[in-house]
Formats: sequence, C-alpha cells, structure tokens
Amino acid sequence: MAASAGVKPNKTFRENARVLVPSLFDEFFSYRNRVVAHPRLKDDLHKMRNAGKVLRYAMEFFEDAFDAEFSLCLKTVKQLLDVMGQVHDCDVNIPALGTQLKEIRAFNRATPNPDDRIRTKALVDLIRAEQHRRDTMFADACAMIAGWETENFRLRIIQSMNKP
Repeated sequence: MAASAGVKPNKTFRENARVLVPSLFDEFFSYRNRVVAHPRLKDDLHKMRNAGKVLRYAMEFFEDAFDAEFSLCLKTVKQLLDVMGQVHDCDVNIPALGTQLKEIRAFNRATPNPDDRIRTKALVDLIRAEQHRRDTMFADACAMIAGWETENFRLRIIQSMNKP
C-alpha cells in the first residue's frame, strides 16, 4: 500500500491518521471517473470497492481518536460501500444465473418429451430483476459519489480530523 509510506513511527496516532486517511481516500476516489463513466466495467468497480474497504478499515481503526463528525464520515463511507457491495453481488449472481439458464435450455433441447422440460420463465424473470437491481444500485452509488464531490466530502473528512 503506497499510503503506508506516509505513516511515521515518530508521529502521534492522530498525526498518522491525518496523513493516511486522505491518502486512502484519494486511492479510493482515483477510480471514480472510470467507474462512473463505464457502468459495465465490473473489475474497475470491484477495485474501487476494495480500495474503499481499506479506507473504511483505516477509518474504523482511527475512529476513537476523533469526534462524532469523523464517525459520521465513516458511516457515509460504509453506506457507499454497502451499495457497491450490492452491485458486486449482482455482478456475481447474474452470470451464475445465466449459466443455470443455459444449462436448463440445453437440457430442454436434449429432452424429447415436452412434459419433461423445465420451465425457464421464473429464472429469466429473476435475471431481469437482478439486472434491474444492479442498474438501480449502480445509479445510487453514482449519485452518492456525485454528492461527495458536490459537498467536498474529502475536505469534510480532513476537517473532522483537525478538530481539537
């Protein structure tokens, strides 16, 4: 982790947090443009989410050193990561469901008796629902990210760590 280079053993816990957390935020947010502009780039979204987890864990580690405003920032980070996690769940589920659908259709093609065939409508509907859920959750994540930019969430985090 490149951000760890900023941590100094001769600095206080809080001083190190003030260096590390913004650096981790920057790493997390470095994926922003590519992810928001290309909703189907699942790997980039996953990398962004993983970078966000590192930010979250660092903020959890430092949480007791700061006041309630820092905790609110952490809560906001968790909320975005939860939404991103739901998108990731859909990204995992949709292909798995698609594989099941292909296997059922192959079985149905190989089955001469129509009464022995497996109905696929419910599975097709489930796949569509997961795709819709993914699109909705992705839009929610993008809206949260845009809100972070509008309100300068990075500065809010920094200010929450600079209070006496």
